[in-house]
Amino acid sequence: MLIREQRGLTLIELMVDITIGTILLLGLGTVFFNSSRAYRELDRAGQMLENGRYALTLLTEDLRHAGFYGEFFSINYDDVLYDPCYTGNDPTVFKNTMQRPIQGYNAPDSASRPDISATSCGGLLPDDNLSPGSDILVIRRAATALSNGASADEEIYLQTNGRQFDIRIGDGSAVPYAGMLKYPESASHTDLANTRKYTVHVYFVAPCSIGTGGDGVCTADDGDPDINPENAVPTLKRLELAAVYDGKKCELGDTGCTTEMLIVPLVEGIEYFQVEYGIDNLPNTIATSEYGDGLPDLYVAAPTTAQRLHTIAMRIHLLSRTIKSGDRRESLDDKTYVLAGVNFGPFGDPFKRHVYSTEIRPVNLAGRREIPK
Repeated sequence: MLIREQRGLTLIELMVDITIGTILLLGLGTVFFNSSRAYRELDRAGQMLENGRYALTLLTEDLRHAGFYGEFFSINYDDVLYDPCYTGNDPTVFKNTMQRPIQGYNAPDSASRPDISATSCGGLLPDDNLSPGSDILVIRRAATALSNGASADEEIYLQTNGRQFDIRIGDGSAVPYAGMLKYPESASHTDLANTRKYTVHVYFVAPCSIGTGGDGVCTADDGDPDINPENAVPTLKRLELAAVYDGKKCELGDTGCTTEMLIVPLVEGIEYFQVEYGIDNLPNTIATSEYGDGLPDLYVAAPTTAQRLHTIAMRIHLLSRTIKSGDRRESLDDKTYVLAGVNFGPFGDPFKRHVYSTEIRPVNLAGRREIPK
C-alpha cells in the first residue's frame, strides 16, 4: 500500500482547526474568568466576616474589663458624663472619671453624629473624622498587666491595694512609687502596692482608614470615595490616653513625653457602630450593696441620667462592609439593616455587608449587684 506524505492543509481543514481552537480558548477563558471572580468575591466576603468578628472581640474584651481597678473594688459609681478626652495632669480629675467606667454618646439616626460639644474631643473628632450614624463608646479601666518599677514620663498610672487607690503621674523614673503599701493592715509587710496603667478608650467609626490631617484626623478628601477610593474605607478606631513623644507612645523610662489622646485605627470595613445599654433597676431596693440583681431589665440606646448609674450590660451592633467593591455588573445592595432600632440602607452599591451583634456583661459593674442564692 502506498502511503502519501501530507504536505499541507486545505483551507477548509485550516478553518475547522481554527474554529475548534477558538472554541476551546473561549471555554478555558470563561472558566478562568469565572473562577477568578468567584475567588475574589470569596476573598472579599471572608475578609469582611473576619473583620466583623475581630471588631466584636476587641470590644468584648475591653468591655468585660470596664471598671477593673486592680485590687481596689469599693469604687462609688456615679451618673456624671466626664470629659473622655481630658489630658491634664490633675490626679483628682482622673480619680473622678474612675466613677464612670462606661459612658456613651448616641447617634439617634443614620444621618446624625453624637453630640460631643460638652467634651474636649472636638479637635480629634470633627465631622470629617466621625462617620454619621455611629455611636461613641468610652471605656475606663486599669491595665491587667502590672507596671511596677519604671514609668513613662507623663503616663497616667493607678496604684491600688484592697483599701485605697491613687492616681500617679509618671516621671520616667526607674524608682517604684512609694507611699502606699500592698498590705496596709499588716505592719510587717513593707511591699509597695501594685501599679497599673490607667486606660481610657474612646471608640468611634471614621470615614477613612488613614487620616492625613493633624494627629491622624481624616480630612474631607480622605473620606471621599470619588477622590481617594483606596483610603475612603470606614474604619473602627479609638482614642487612647497615652504618653506620647513625636507622635509615638512612650516606653517605660522615656522622658520628654506629653499626655495626649492618640488616634489608633483598629479594624477596616466597620461601617456603622451602635450601642444599647442594659439597665438593672429591679428590684428597686438594696439587696446587696447596690440596687438591682445583676441582670438587665431593659435595654436603651440613650440612657437617661438616672439610668446611667444602673448600666450593667451592653449590646454591641456592628455593620461590616467589604473593603473593596464588587463588579458593578453584579447585583447592588438593596437591603435595609437594623442596628439598635436604627435603619441603615438600602445603599445601592456593589459592596457586601453583614450585621454583627453581641451581648456583653461587664463583670466589675454587674457582679457587685448579684443577689446570692
